[in-house]
Amino acid sequence: MNPLSWLKWLEQQVLFAPERSLRGTPEHVGLEFDDVFPTTADGVRLHGWHIPGPSPDVVWLIFHGNGGDVSVRLNQYQEIHRRYGASIVAIDYRGYGRSEGAPSEHGFYADALAAHMLATELHPGKKIILFGRSMGGPVAAQLASITQPTALILEATISSVPDVMRERAAWTRFVPVHFIMQSRFNLKKHVTNLPVPTLVIHGDSDRTVSPTNVECIFGTASDPKQLEIVPGGDHEGLDLVDPERYHLVLTEFLRKYDAL
Repeated sequence: MNPLSWLKWLEQQVLFAPERSLRGTPEHVGLEFDDVFPTTADGVRLHGWHIPGPSPDVVWLIFHGNGGDVSVRLNQYQEIHRRYGASIVAIDYRGYGRSEGAPSEHGFYADALAAHMLATELHPGKKIILFGRSMGGPVAAQLASITQPTALILEATISSVPDVMRERAAWTRFVPVHFIMQSRFNLKKHVTNLPVPTLVIHGDSDRTVSPTNVECIFGTASDPKQLEIVPGGDHEGLDLVDPERYHLVLTEFLRKYDAL
């Protein structure tokens, strides 16, 4: 294996942890749904779910992190549907779940755009809320920079891959990271000068992505923006630490920007 191929393989192993077998479907949490198969501009057939809701005005477009697949947070889909009456479109990136292809940063962005096009076809004229958690945050933010949604929610997300690498592997501070990783997932770039109401949520006990990342994100993001730190919140399940407080923050934010 030549050095460039080896570095590409290493990047795949470090950044992407897809699951191929779904853990369940929305039916397991009492939600009606349809399987959807959007195709990206570069011809990759994706798989996702469309969960119709009673709200005549709003649809949520949800992007999960770099691990698992679309089925990991079924309970979160259930709560969003129950509390906000929103329709939901959630897709698996290329190489995840039942989606074709192999993961890559630019591929993720193409996948997000295909999902957005599907959401607007299914719900023409509706307000769109983009929700990205962990590595799904840069994906949602990049999409927001080219589509102008009604609101953007970033949960437990990264400021960029190089930032996280420098935190978790101190030796990378002394080497040119771009030679090791081609992927950036640079959320900071996408939220700079982004005129979209942005809510940033992070746990103060996150051991995967430190609060330093969220401070960097919030400091870079343009107004209007809001920061919510969840006491005792780790990287997973921030909505489960104090569900009522979590959803009160979301409700007030969405109401403030006419996104309910």
